[in-house]
Amino acid sequence: EAMGCIHKNEGPGGCGTSKFCKYCGAAHAVVNTITKNEKDVQEYRINISDETGITALTLRVWTTPFNINGNNYVLFCVRDVSDEKYRYILERIFFDDILNLAGGIQGIMELMPDLTEEEARTFYKEGLTLSKQLIGEIESQKSLLQAERGDLKINITEIFVPAFLSAICTLYKNHPVAENKIIYEPVIIGEPYIKTDKVLLSRVIGNLIKNALEASEPGQTVIVSYKNNNGEIVFSVHNEKEMSEEVKLQIFNRSFSTKASSGRGLGTYSVKLLTERYLKGKVDFTSTKKGTTFNIRLSVQ
Repeated sequence: EAMGCIHKNEGPGGCGTSKFCKYCGAAHAVVNTITKNEKDVQEYRINISDETGITALTLRVWTTPFNINGNNYVLFCVRDVSDEKYRYILERIFFDDILNLAGGIQGIMELMPDLTEEEARTFYKEGLTLSKQLIGEIESQKSLLQAERGDLKINITEIFVPAFLSAICTLYKNHPVAENKIIYEPVIIGEPYIKTDKVLLSRVIGNLIKNALEASEPGQTVIVSYKNNNGEIVFSVHNEKEMSEEVKLQIFNRSFSTKASSGRGLGTYSVKLLTERYLKGKVDFTSTKKGTTFNIRLSVQ
């Protein structure tokens, strides 16, 4: 409550009583210290709201029991470790990803002198795809950093949605995360022309497609769709897996990840940041036994 958590008023007793608090490290640390009468250390992610909008933080909290005149108290100390966690993500994930892509390009270039003309054409296409993915990773990271600083520039242009979505789907069909998975051609319903920032929207849709592919099992399908109903614009990305309750409640938190390897977790956070702060839209999702669908809702520009 003191820090302005966006969920502070969602439970019957304020902080610690909403459904989101079940996975809050601060709440766990306090409860552990009270019930066990011992020190605890936890990390937790929190979205705070003020006059400038919503800010995502990663915090580390220390709780220590102490007694004064027969009354038990908890000493609660908190430190902002957002930058520390973000640097970790850059080192472990971003640099690994771009090095893998760069290594793939290097491997193709080393083979080129020994290839036949027909083989060279095939490898040229593969190299071009890897190059586009490499540039996309770098530009996505650049956009996220600019967005968090508040100095991201918006460029509104007209987009022909069928060609726009088809190009993104084609790019991810050739991405390593799409191996043995299916991406259909996008479903288009309604007026095909809209005005928005093409680069930022491609980052948002691309992140959702990548996340959907990573969540999918071999043989499963990812469906991308677009509807424009009298100016109510909705982009949707669907996959066949249901998220757990823990993931549903934390999916938009900075540094939270559904992946097994630690250190990931900027995809859905960046989707929410770019959509709601810069594209002036909204992000929501549903996740049931029938699968998970993320929706990007935009208004007519």
